[in-house]
Amino acid sequence: MLKQRLLTAMVLIPIVVVAILFLPTGIFQYLLAGIVGLAAYEWFSIIGFKTVTHQFFAFLSLLLATVLLSFLSVTGLQSLIIIAWLTITLFIGMYAHTALPTKVAAVFKNSTAALAMAVFVLALFWHGGTQLHASTLLGPQQLLYVMVLVWLADTGGYFAGKRWGKTPLAKAISPNKSWQGVGGAVFLGAIWAVIGFVSELSGSLSLFNWLLLSAVSLAISISGDLFESLFKRCYGVKDSGNLLPGHGGMLDRIDSLIAAVPVFTAGLFLLGV
Repeated sequence: MLKQRLLTAMVLIPIVVVAILFLPTGIFQYLLAGIVGLAAYEWFSIIGFKTVTHQFFAFLSLLLATVLLSFLSVTGLQSLIIIAWLTITLFIGMYAHTALPTKVAAVFKNSTAALAMAVFVLALFWHGGTQLHASTLLGPQQLLYVMVLVWLADTGGYFAGKRWGKTPLAKAISPNKSWQGVGGAVFLGAIWAVIGFVSELSGSLSLFNWLLLSAVSLAISISGDLFESLFKRCYGVKDSGNLLPGHGGMLDRIDSLIAAVPVFTAGLFLLGV
């Protein structure tokens, strides 16, 4: 499994880096839309939208949500991102160690409600990614920064959790995740955040604000991972797909990014960078 994960990463990472740093936003936005589309297909399938007709309706809903969000002001969109992911994080915290109440679980298992949540989150991710890429001369570099932040956090969390994991982080949602794993994620994330600041990726942000924004984005990335895990647990699914050897599906690979990228973008905008 680890060998497959490494081989897949060795192939994909150079492609992603080149695309982010060298493609203009006008082209990059369509590449990101393709990635979102693959993740959406897997998510829609998990919640029961498997036929051609149902998938068409689901993708039409995603397109409509993405278009509607584009009518919001920049401040309005970024505020909505912050509110949405703070709400999701609080919800995850409430039910991290206890099973969802019957009525709450029924909402997640309701295809219409589940579709609305999936569409909303994916649309926010696309907007966050494209706006950050287009924002400033540092936009592409900052997008790559937050993606590497999440990848390093995942790596630190995986190895620290395997080695020292004892205290469950959210045993009712993802039993294998531990607070010791979070410690490993924070350790590597903190090193990368300092490197990012020294490399002048922070723009006009002070060191404190840069580290704070990085820490919040890292924490929210864990919420994104757990949010997807909650859906998979509700529907009795282990992996969202098998598109990426060693990683599962596209949704499994970007679940943390779906949360971290828009929140990082919103933080930069709201802090006035």
